[in-house]
Amino acid sequence: MTGLKGSTSIRYNPIITVTDTTLPFADSPEQAETWRQHGPRNFRLGVVNGILFILAESLLDPTLVLVAYVSHLTHSPVLLGLVIPLRDGAWALPQLWVSATLQSLPRKLEIYRRVTWVRIVLWLILALTINLVRQPDVQLVVFFVVFTLASLVSGLSGLSFLEVVSKTVPPRRRGEFFAWRFGLGGLLGVGGSLLVRWLLDPDGPLAFPYNFGLLAGLYFLFASTSLLLYNQVVEPADPQVQPRVSIGVQSRRAWEVLIGSSAFRRYIALQSALLLAGSATPFFAVYVQRELGGPVEMVGVYLGVTLLVSLLGNLVFGRVSYRRGNPRVMLMASLIGLGMSAAVLALALLARPLGISGMAASYALIPVFILSSLRNTAMGVSSNSLLLDLAPSHDRSVYIGFTNTLLGVVLLLSGASGVVFGLLGFTGLILLAMAAHAAAVWTSIRIGKG
Repeated sequence: MTGLKGSTSIRYNPIITVTDTTLPFADSPEQAETWRQHGPRNFRLGVVNGILFILAESLLDPTLVLVAYVSHLTHSPVLLGLVIPLRDGAWALPQLWVSATLQSLPRKLEIYRRVTWVRIVLWLILALTINLVRQPDVQLVVFFVVFTLASLVSGLSGLSFLEVVSKTVPPRRRGEFFAWRFGLGGLLGVGGSLLVRWLLDPDGPLAFPYNFGLLAGLYFLFASTSLLLYNQVVEPADPQVQPRVSIGVQSRRAWEVLIGSSAFRRYIALQSALLLAGSATPFFAVYVQRELGGPVEMVGVYLGVTLLVSLLGNLVFGRVSYRRGNPRVMLMASLIGLGMSAAVLALALLARPLGISGMAASYALIPVFILSSLRNTAMGVSSNSLLLDLAPSHDRSVYIGFTNTLLGVVLLLSGASGVVFGLLGFTGLILLAMAAHAAAVWTSIRIGKG
């Protein structure tokens, strides 16, 4: 990006005050004027949007809460393994197609606004399904259909969100922007995790499925509010736009970008390795509950631990991103993930020989979720920021759209983790996760060297 030079002190909100030497970062006078008039407000809206959405996600966390919900309806490891890939993969798949249209719009927030109400209605249907449908088989089918549709529609707005962030948040502030979102959202999420633990306790106030139904209703409330707030962001128009093209033309452009940039190829390889490695995470708690007799209410404890660690991790990784760059944070994420895989493998191999079971096995899993949270936090702070760093402004839509669609395919393939679990067992799945994390370490080192 081009921009004016100078040192500017910016006050985003009462607790975020930073001197940034790169702040006039606009591609046009209109963008510079929009930043001067609306920059702090846009920043606050983006942070609050993230806080509320992450709070909602903590109440209906896919890795822990939704997998626990589905496990009440089925014991199929394949279906359990599909929850995360469907959520993330369905979100990512439409984005190359969306980019072909989005690049022709001077203001990218238009698409985000168009799908807001569709997302809200689908979340309401999901909450009503969990609360009102009685037959387990029907509940399972309706859940997967509505959950997949909600993820797909969310994906339609994901690209426009990142485009707007790229135009309203200065390059050196993006890592910290995501850190504030994840960090403060995680702080509220710690309280949400206490609610999750209380509701999922067998002695809690609500029986299944109403305990999960209340969590789904709260998700609907907080997530809907977060979207409506972000609709209020003031976005400057792009001075130049690419013409709207067919998906075939956009795919060829994306392929040319991939072939022409070694840094971009390494980024794709790194993200793919980390996503594949993370596909084993939903089975951690399920394994301890089913094989070692751990209580299901420990899901709330794991959720609280991960959110609290995320809060602290965002403060650290946001600062590392600012001072040392996003490649360094991705390397840290890869190394932490390797340690996480080694820790859970040790538990799987030693639990029975050492007589670790029940509550002791559940407590032994807490360090694993601490490492998992640090890994995911580092990825959250740096992955999107690194992609925006790599993408030139005139090709930003195709970079982001192609990346998310390609990674969406990877995420859907990671749904085979349930098949791997069935064929090779938990230990075999963790060994594959270790190999993927090792590949991520090697790739992140190469990205850091340029």
